[in-house]
Amino acid sequence: MSKELVKDRVVEYLIQELSVPENMVETDVPLSEYEDGVEGLLDITVVTEDEEGSLIPLMVVQCMDDDIELDSDVVDGQMDFLELIDATTHVGRMILTNGDQMMYADWNGTELEEEDALPSYDRMVREFKETEKEYLEFIAENPDHVCDENCDH
Repeated sequence: MSKELVKDRVVEYLIQELSVPENMVETDVPLSEYEDGVEGLLDITVVTEDEEGSLIPLMVVQCMDDDIELDSDVVDGQMDFLELIDATTHVGRMILTNGDQMMYADWNGTELEEEDALPSYDRMVREFKETEKEYLEFIAENPDHVCDENCDH
């Protein structure tokens, strides 16, 4: 199965199993949409709208051909790109998959105990809103705070 067929299967899974609205799934998004000059392509991005109507990434899925086994060498080889994705989008939640195997990475510190435990769309949105609320409260309490390039917002 080609990478394109893997992407199609994953999109179907996101919509049917994680209840992601079809209009909140984007495919083949250039990383440069999040930061000028950054190269790379996001295979699948699950997004939500923030208070201002901007689309915010909740999860990124990077797909590989199904004949590529996700062994430690392959995962290690993809890690730099996954870290670039996180640094550029601040998404925190990513999946690397070949359609049969899946590696879930959560830079937010959430551990995934079993594959069935992938968060639903509603849960991802709820967690985003909670984090955004905490951030806005922090800014309100610390109006002199200056955000550097390592800020998550």
